[in-house]
Amino acid sequence: MLFVSLAWIWGGAFVAIEMGLGSVPPLWFAGLRYLLAGAVISAVAAATGRFRPNGRDEWLAVGVIATFVVAGYHGLLYLGTTLIPGSISSVIVSLSPVLTTVAAGLLLAEESPDLVDGLGLLFGVGGVVVIANPGGASVPLAGVGLVFVGVALFATGSVGLRALDSDLPPAALQGWAMLVGSTVLVVGAIARGEAFPTGVASGESALPFVYLVLGAGVIGYLAYFELLSRVGPVRVNLVAYLEPVTAAMGAWAVLGRAPTATTGAGFLLVFCGFALATADDPLARLRPDTSDDVIRSDLSEGGNVEVHYAD
Repeated sequence: MLFVSLAWIWGGAFVAIEMGLGSVPPLWFAGLRYLLAGAVISAVAAATGRFRPNGRDEWLAVGVIATFVVAGYHGLLYLGTTLIPGSISSVIVSLSPVLTTVAAGLLLAEESPDLVDGLGLLFGVGGVVVIANPGGASVPLAGVGLVFVGVALFATGSVGLRALDSDLPPAALQGWAMLVGSTVLVVGAIARGEAFPTGVASGESALPFVYLVLGAGVIGYLAYFELLSRVGPVRVNLVAYLEPVTAAMGAWAVLGRAPTATTGAGFLLVFCGFALATADDPLARLRPDTSDDVIRSDLSEGGNVEVHYAD
């Protein structure tokens, strides 16, 4: 029940993002969301264990996740979702386990991608191409490209974290990364000339914003940490592959938009890519130690080793 609930909570986040972006600028929306969620998670971390990072590797770990995952991935995800539906964004995000496997082979000296990994990447990218439908005009390619690059940053940050020897507790790492990353997002919003959303907590954006901060951002991560302690990082990572399904169902129920056959076909190709890329259990090769418990496979929100930020 906890696993399925988490899939619904994080899958619904894509619908909430799409709804909120109708009235709130994207980088302000992402920045304010993670600023508040980070404050709550940080308070929980400080009350339950060590919170302050110690040493170069722990501060680097915070910087990597804040820059690549919170700011880079989410900034591009929110920008991309201004152009494409959230349910389609969720399918592209589910490509992250495949990209993480390949990125690990390219960036980690002890790893090397093999033919099966390459086939997995081809299937995954093929799924994104099917969704983008280059021959048609139904899905803006710019939106697909933004989300895809964001997922690539997510995968890179996940692998970078794996290379660091950090003992910072997961909740503390999440809290610090959210606070630092949200600051980067706010700076980006100002640089883009986005108007400050004075009505983010009122009007039509209020419910999506509260859901993203408290539901997906706080309750979702606390449920994730509980699942992580019960079943470990390998099994909990599979939640990434329920998220596109729950996102599509949520969009159908809330927005009245039924999933299309093209989106379904693209998701199946991405899932086949995941099956190929993880055929020899790359999680065994990239197995996170206790310091990497926050890493998931994907994550995007998918990824074989990644911090889970779905939303």
